[in-house]
Amino acid sequence: MNNIEVLVFCWHVHHDDLVEPLWGPIEKRIDYIKKNKPASEQKLRLRLLKPVRGQLPIAVVEAWEAHLQARAAYDQARATYDQAGEAYGQAGEAYGQAEAAYDQAGAAYYQVLAGHTDEINALHAQECPDCPWDGKTIFSWEEQT
Repeated sequence: MNNIEVLVFCWHVHHDDLVEPLWGPIEKRIDYIKKNKPASEQKLRLRLLKPVRGQLPIAVVEAWEAHLQARAAYDQARATYDQAGEAYGQAGEAYGQAEAAYDQAGAAYYQVLAGHTDEINALHAQECPDCPWDGKTIFSWEEQT
């Protein structure tokens, strides 16, 4: 509700509600009606739009106040949700960039590794002389079945 205070309850703020709180000065609503409502409706709308002078039932006023408090909680939750959504979007972008960098680095690693096969195989032969590595696995076909 953007910290706007309800000035007063009014009759016929809208054509389909008998009574409701008016946000802002009544002159603002009058100006809106004159500028935006069909000419054929304006006279009746302006004649019926007026502040409630008597005392509305306290339960009505209290219910409206509870509605305002709920709206404030809603607005705060929405702001938190929007912030979380932004953070989620930013995290998603960072994740996507990191994934792309990871994939590129992996591809580069395997390319470099492939370019040094002879050196690596010679080193492996020295350090693991009785290893059954056949270039694909350490298990023979018989051991896998």
